[in-house]
Amino acid sequence: MFARVGLPMVFVFLWSSAFVTGKIAVIYATPFAFLLLRFSIVALLFGGLMLAAKAWLAHQRRKPQTSAQETSAHETPAHETPAQETPDNWRTLLATAIVGVMLHGFYLGSVFLALSLGIPAGLAALVVSMQPLLSSFLAIFLFAEALRRIQWAGIFLGFVGVAVVLMPTIDGGAGGDLSMAGLGMTFFGLAAITCGTLMQKKFGNHIGLMKGNFVQAAAAALFYLAITPLLEVPQIDWQTPFVLALSWQILAVSLGAYVIFMVLIKRDSMAATSSLLFLVPPTTAIMAALWFGEVLTPLSMGGFVLASAGVYMVTHYSSPATP
Repeated sequence: MFARVGLPMVFVFLWSSAFVTGKIAVIYATPFAFLLLRFSIVALLFGGLMLAAKAWLAHQRRKPQTSAQETSAHETPAHETPAQETPDNWRTLLATAIVGVMLHGFYLGSVFLALSLGIPAGLAALVVSMQPLLSSFLAIFLFAEALRRIQWAGIFLGFVGVAVVLMPTIDGGAGGDLSMAGLGMTFFGLAAITCGTLMQKKFGNHIGLMKGNFVQAAAAALFYLAITPLLEVPQIDWQTPFVLALSWQILAVSLGAYVIFMVLIKRDSMAATSSLLFLVPPTTAIMAALWFGEVLTPLSMGGFVLASAGVYMVTHYSSPATP
């Protein structure tokens, strides 16, 4: 029962918490210094897990086997497996690294910079959660996919919801000086996560989950290592809230939420799992209201509901339409 109902709810909670703990992190650290530290540790963790898994598999192969199995193990892995993997290996690694830079670099970098500029956590979650809508729209031109009428309605509804939430902010209500630069960075993050997702769809992902995560995290760490000195004076205040936020981002978000996401995709379907994302913006908004006192007006809550319903309509009915 928990696996069917509880696991998706845990995923939504962890995914939403990334925006709230991110808001805490940028109080005590400059955004890119924090992300450099986070992905350096994540890369080391995934690298260690990958080596541990490799050592365990090697140990399993060394167990006593029949002579026929030993002959097969001696001939096949040493010759056939590398021959199958080598031709596309560098392309796969390069594509995985680029996707890692897009998703963990440009996307998260934009979101954390926006949070550091004062963008509310709920608003940041709302904007970037429009990714399924934008991806579905662009897929019409890039992959010649047809959308159902209900998906078109969902796209319209989703962006109307975003507009409803943004209007008071742009008019100077709840955000006043909530810089247009901050809003711009949030929308840049939306574009980055959409491009990264479409790249994965176009080029495929012919790499193991552990190895893929390691390559993406390492690519993101190198990306931040290169840009951080150019964009900010790195600062970290090692107070308890920062250490807790960093630990949560690494263990609960980078390891926990992502692994649960993959488990849910394998157990259910991509469409059904992606439908859970429609719960992220309102959940984040409620968490941010409780933690930071971010204002939730009836109008903004209505916008969150509209946008979330739009995401649900697009992702839930994501099988191709019949021409």
